Amino acid sequence: MSVFEFFFKYKPIVYEKGRLAFQLIGSPGWFILFVLAAAAGAYYAYRNVARDKYSNGLLVLRAVTFSVLAFIFLRPVLNISTVLPQESYMAVVIDNSESMNIKDDGQVSRSEQLQKQLESTNFFKRLSDKFKVRIYRFDRDAERIEHMQRLTYTGKRTRLESATDLLYQELGSVPLSGVVLITDGKDNASKQWTESLSRLEARRIPFYTVGVGSESITRDAEIVKVAAPRETLKESTAVVDVSYRSYGFSGRKATMYVRENGVLLKSQEVVLPPDGEIAEKSIDLPVKNEGTRLFSFSLQAQDDRIPENNTLDALVEIKNDHPQILYIEGEPRWEFKFLRRAIQDDPNIRLVTLLRSSQNKFYRQGIDKEEMLAEGFPKKREELFQYKGLIFGSIESTFFTQDQLKMVVDFVSNRGGGFLMMGGRNSFAGGRYQNSPIADILPVQMSQEDRTPVIGKLKLAVTPYGQTHPLMKLSADANANIKQWSELPPLNDFNKTLDQKVGGIVLARGQTEQKGPTDPILLAYQRYGRGRTMAFASGSSWRWQMEMDHEDMTYELFWKQILRWLVNTSPDSVMISSDKDTYLPGETVRLDAEVSNKTFDRMNNAKVVVKVTNPDGVTESLPLDWNGSQEGVYQTELNASEPGIYQVEVNAAQGSENLGKNRTAFQVQDRPVEYYDALLDTRFLQSVASATGGRYYPLSKIGDVPEDAVYVTGETSFVEQKELWDVPFLFMLLCLTLAGEWFWRKKKGLA
Repeated sequence: MSVFEFFFKYKPIVYEKGRLAFQLIGSPGWFILFVLAAAAGAYYAYRNVARDKYSNGLLVLRAVTFSVLAFIFLRPVLNISTVLPQESYMAVVIDNSESMNIKDDGQVSRSEQLQKQLESTNFFKRLSDKFKVRIYRFDRDAERIEHMQRLTYTGKRTRLESATDLLYQELGSVPLSGVVLITDGKDNASKQWTESLSRLEARRIPFYTVGVGSESITRDAEIVKVAAPRETLKESTAVVDVSYRSYGFSGRKATMYVRENGVLLKSQEVVLPPDGEIAEKSIDLPVKNEGTRLFSFSLQAQDDRIPENNTLDALVEIKNDHPQILYIEGEPRWEFKFLRRAIQDDPNIRLVTLLRSSQNKFYRQGIDKEEMLAEGFPKKREELFQYKGLIFGSIESTFFTQDQLKMVVDFVSNRGGGFLMMGGRNSFAGGRYQNSPIADILPVQMSQEDRTPVIGKLKLAVTPYGQTHPLMKLSADANANIKQWSELPPLNDFNKTLDQKVGGIVLARGQTEQKGPTDPILLAYQRYGRGRTMAFASGSSWRWQMEMDHEDMTYELFWKQILRWLVNTSPDSVMISSDKDTYLPGETVRLDAEVSNKTFDRMNNAKVVVKVTNPDGVTESLPLDWNGSQEGVYQTELNASEPGIYQVEVNAAQGSENLGKNRTAFQVQDRPVEYYDALLDTRFLQSVASATGGRYYPLSKIGDVPEDAVYVTGETSFVEQKELWDVPFLFMLLCLTLAGEWFWRKKKGLA
């Protein structure tokens, strides 16, 4: 017997679900009249007491005494609906997933704790005395079982809707008094859980949820998420953000390991955050091998009790497709010469340059066709859009037509290209770009005045944010990186700009000999539409090459990183992707293709076919259909059951015109998803119980369910009266008020 039952005779659920009534007066509303009469009687009893001996406390105590006596005299009862024994069904639904094998305390698994509680409370025997019991197990799928021995706790995923769907199918037409849901509350596979539950909720079927597990695991370090680019250029640096958390390891050190196709690349020491908090580590990965590469990230902490959740993978497609960048320069200068030389030996980037040597005469380099750029800067979209990056050097805005400038904006926003403006006497405001369409896409604002570039020495100073950005990393070591930047020769000029725009990110500023109110912006970028833009407000970075040791590669490294960043996310006319890079065996894979023509207009009437090659080398061709809601987006789905990496190639055509092809990959891996985010989700189970009119129980209170579950309204229930006149608390209250009044009267000299 609990303390509550000792004082109030019945369990809390009886008071929660029961309705108060009185056998002598019916409606409990009439009892208010008796309370008023008790107050009047108390006042009448003390009406003639002298003022110095009168107290409102005496009046209240007498009124309470009269009210309690009236309450007992009127024979109060609780009317509560109670099911008839063996006239209705009770479903017991038990989680059969792998998470039930977790040992929260490091000693006893969740399934073992459940079994002990069921046996010690004689749960099923007591429940069977009142209901026709049906037992179900669920993980990704659900099924009815005859006894507990059928529970294996080997399910790879938890899909609660599979259980509710099965209950609706099998017990939808029989009197179902309730559902006992025993789980840790984690659902990682349901897609329409709310809709599935609502069908049972409409029948007013209560869920008695039982939470198995703990809300705090004593020792666990877990990798929560790996955010990596799905594709990148060969010889680039992929930035991967690894999120992790821990319990019981706050402030302790752990080691993060990175492997490529099983080969260890690097390891780094990390400090584990406070319990439950998520920390993030950015890792720079030089990618040198072309093709589909599998990177694994694992976190190892000593005495970790759930090692199954220490590793996550990222599948990255390393491409070697030689993206083209068009660089137009208005005059011969050192920056042009040294930049071409820095990129000359790069096997992955094709730099096509257009140098104005005199009026209406251009010097073309890097072209592969004689007619390429023969008439100067492109005048047609299909000609410009074949490039993935575009660089404006020192060339005035009036060189271009308004249509060409608008086409450049479209090149960034719709085509998704990268745009860079470099400093020079005819760049930024010096080239009168502040009133042109180009002003909209730059990450910095330009002044209407001070158009002439400033000539004078200034040091490039990396901003705090820039120190963490891969573009500004000359060395893997943070301190060495700062030192290397500080030792570079000063620049010789810069273009004045105003502040960065709302979405602009400043990576570097200039420090001049004469300090101004703010250091000028030297390097900034922003996203614009589908593309990205950058401003480098100096034309003298070539000095880093001229004035440093001939073996120093800082200048080359800086510009190679800039140009790769410029085109790394620029899409092709035909793109293919999966909704994620890793699936469980049998899980549905969704493929999305984006199809455009050469001018990057989205095409809804193309013929799109994808070829999927499984790990055994067997290829299957699947048609993709336009999804009907997004321009140029085609979709298909497939089931992949065999573990390994699947190669995907898409081809698109419109009539006889080939629009293009592309490739991606995904992997199928039987990974232990049930061990991730493994804490007991009490809040979710409480919300299910509350929404359905049931109750939530910790596992230690599962023995209360058989007694509580009988109080439910249904076609097989009757109204039972629970008498309240003999509740111990009423007599204790009566004794307290009488004793309290007597002592108070004695103190006042009235007794």
